[in-house]
Amino acid sequence: MRHFFRHEVDPLVIGGPDHRAYLVFYLTLLVLLVSARDLVRRRQELVRRTLVLVTVAQQLVMYGVHLTRGDRWDQALPLHVCRVCTLLGLVWLLTGEDGAMQVAFYLGLFAYGSLAYPYGIEPRDHVMGWSFVVNHSLTLLLPVYAGIVHGWRPHLRGLRWSYLTFLGYLAVADLTNRRTGGNYFYLQDRPVLRSLSHRRYLATVAAGAGVLFGAGYAVSRLWSGPRLP
Repeated sequence: MRHFFRHEVDPLVIGGPDHRAYLVFYLTLLVLLVSARDLVRRRQELVRRTLVLVTVAQQLVMYGVHLTRGDRWDQALPLHVCRVCTLLGLVWLLTGEDGAMQVAFYLGLFAYGSLAYPYGIEPRDHVMGWSFVVNHSLTLLLPVYAGIVHGWRPHLRGLRWSYLTFLGYLAVADLTNRRTGGNYFYLQDRPVLRSLSHRRYLATVAAGAGVLFGAGYAVSRLWSGPRLP
């Protein structure tokens, strides 16, 4: 048990067995959700409560680990985009607010990249590794759940609002990194494009987010056909 909560840990090897285990975990949940969609609709209140419980438990464990390790503002703030998405997802689960799910969906598209390339993430024998995969699974599966149960779909108004929200988030993350020495949104210790200047990297990220959000909307229309607005 002490090993599972140890402080010092080397990150997993991308493409290695821990990474593959995380991918299998997410894909298994996705297949179960889609294949059991009729059951999910019938038991939607039970599923909703379970998702709320899992979300709250994951957040408590994650911030509890930060607290016990003595992590400070450079690591423990809810400013990684996956953490923002999880909190927005919780708001949607509790209130049904469409705006929260719109932003959670579009920002959550970054989670596909993070899950495919988990840079600096703990392995599966560490609590924060499982916190990572549960967090990302929630982020990616909640829009699918919302679509199955409530017929929810992303729309262009949500895309515009989400993009403006992301630009604001990017500015806050950058300012916080400068003030605390943190690495929120991996703006300092980057997994890619390390040769770019900081300013050019920010501009590239902002432009890339627009392309990513547009692609997410286009794919959602392709999947759901004429039912989308």
